[in-house]
Amino acid sequence: MKRTIPKTAAAYWLSKVKKPSGSNLYGVQIAHRGQRHRFPLETSNREAAAEKARGIYLSLAANGMETTLEIRKPRTAKKIQTATIGAWVEAVKATAEFRPSTLANYAQCLRQIAADIEDIQDQPLLDENGQPKRDKKRRPILQSRFDYKTGGRDAWASKVNEVSLSIFTAAAVQRWKVDYIAKAGDAQDARRRAENSAASIMRCARSLFSTKARKYAAEEMVLPNPLPFSDVDLPKRGNTTYQSRIDAGELIAAARKELTGQPLQIFILGICCGLRRREIDLLTWKQVDFEKGVIRIERTEYFQPKSEDSIASVDLDPETVAVMREWKAVGSGPFVIVSSRKPRHTVNRVNYRCTPYFEALNAWLKGKGITAQKPLHELRKELGAILASSQGIFAAQAVLRHAQISTTAAYYTDKKKRITAGLGSLLVNAPAEPPP
Repeated sequence: MKRTIPKTAAAYWLSKVKKPSGSNLYGVQIAHRGQRHRFPLETSNREAAAEKARGIYLSLAANGMETTLEIRKPRTAKKIQTATIGAWVEAVKATAEFRPSTLANYAQCLRQIAADIEDIQDQPLLDENGQPKRDKKRRPILQSRFDYKTGGRDAWASKVNEVSLSIFTAAAVQRWKVDYIAKAGDAQDARRRAENSAASIMRCARSLFSTKARKYAAEEMVLPNPLPFSDVDLPKRGNTTYQSRIDAGELIAAARKELTGQPLQIFILGICCGLRRREIDLLTWKQVDFEKGVIRIERTEYFQPKSEDSIASVDLDPETVAVMREWKAVGSGPFVIVSSRKPRHTVNRVNYRCTPYFEALNAWLKGKGITAQKPLHELRKELGAILASSQGIFAAQAVLRHAQISTTAAYYTDKKKRITAGLGSLLVNAPAEPPP
């Protein structure tokens, strides 16, 4: 009978130690309680390497993986200890080329899910001694997580940043998804919106673990295996196709009669040019070519396009060019839409120079029956529907500047022309059916 060599003997490890390709020094890979790591042995002598491997095994058996890593591979131990939400977001921020506002959105979605899983509520407001402030009824005064001015958001985010990425198990995220949708109630329209919102939040959070995000950041720390959100099914997206309830001619006529100044200018850039809100907010006169009759959506010192596919020229009707010439004659400064607010480059979250004018226009649009959550964006969708009906979906894609035709088809088009087979004409003067 073959005699088994115990792992506590150096002879056992003689067959386990290996020289990695291109190296003259031995190393060994050892698994312990579900974790597997490779340890360098820093010797070219096989017997000495086996003895060192034996010592590592004995350390694992006595102290566990974490302590052994701290002794034998301190850099690896440090990576495991820093796998928190805050550390990962900072690593991605330092190594991946995301737009600041995009990264901030991804991080916010990840924190939102984590806070719900760990039941992290708004944090108490602290006094100069670090103790929670209380109201007249001795209740802690809480800072809203949505309060960006007095530190409520920072206090909440700081607490969530301490949470380990290991909480994003498939079961935990699935429970979060089910609970999020259930809060919408039983009404089918509300449930559909909740499903779409949950899918959007999960996609954004999952993007922090995409190949682009991990390419360099993963060298700084260890991620859970499997990756967060990799084993969770996203809610099925409901029908998101735009359904037009706008008569563009009547709406434009009403806008010319009832709107003035910046709200009217924003309205025209939205419905006639299909510009997005941020494109309107930071549009400069340098981007407007009156001679060629185009607006160039491109990088400027103030603006970074949504994607490379968003960089393009938008053709203008001659009438739109004439109107914009009038704006230029009475305007001042580099921006098409004049505002006393200055663009803020240092703020990661989305902010707009023209917020008061956007709010005024949205209120007017809602008064005209446009009840969508983003009334201004409905103007862009309406333009897409008109173009798709009159000139085809590829024309709509070109003006809306989508990377994929499927995006144009799924979200921004609706038929503006009646489509029938004409069979109804056969019903006129049709012979009566014989009695049974």
